[in-house]
Amino acid sequence: MPNSTEPFSQRFAALTLREQRLVVGTGLLLLWGCWDSFLYQPQQQERQRLANDIKQIEQLLNSQQALAVELETAGRQDPNLQNRQNLAALQQSIGNLKQQLDSGDKRFVPSQRMAAALQDMLKQHGGLQLIGLETQPPKTFGGEEQPAWVFRHTLNLTLQGDYFSTLNYLKALETLPWRIHWDSIDYQVKNYPLAETRIQVYTLSFEQDWLGV
Repeated sequence: MPNSTEPFSQRFAALTLREQRLVVGTGLLLLWGCWDSFLYQPQQQERQRLANDIKQIEQLLNSQQALAVELETAGRQDPNLQNRQNLAALQQSIGNLKQQLDSGDKRFVPSQRMAAALQDMLKQHGGLQLIGLETQPPKTFGGEEQPAWVFRHTLNLTLQGDYFSTLNYLKALETLPWRIHWDSIDYQVKNYPLAETRIQVYTLSFEQDWLGV
């Protein structure tokens, strides 16, 4: 099967050095523009909305957790049916709040499936090759002074491929049924039309440990 990029490579090689630089520069500007308009800006807005939602729910979780401890202590000192009923209802409420974060439009990708999901999506894009996959230690999402309810799991992917394959892959990630947030993207042309793209993404999870990576 002939190499589909060969005509482009031949035309590119026929250009002068100045024209080649203009072509590469234009490609980089187009990639940055598409990423900024269709991925980064919407992600920034979504990230702020999600952070606000999580902050509100975490405040409820913290206050209800404190009340649960108080009721449990009171139950040990003066056990009675009402205290036990209140404690059970409160624990159910905490569970419902966690479920609210983990379902619907606030669904988190399970940490044990994040890397697999990204690699499975990569298999559907034959113009790309995975040359690096690195995980970072999980971090608490939100203030360090608050109890840890939600954890941030970050992955660094390094891909090699042409411009359009890279752009199509980034768009395809938006179709996943889980939230995957973008931190940064670094696109460098190494050997036109091939480029090396370093992408940093993260997801949120109730699990602190990386599993299955």
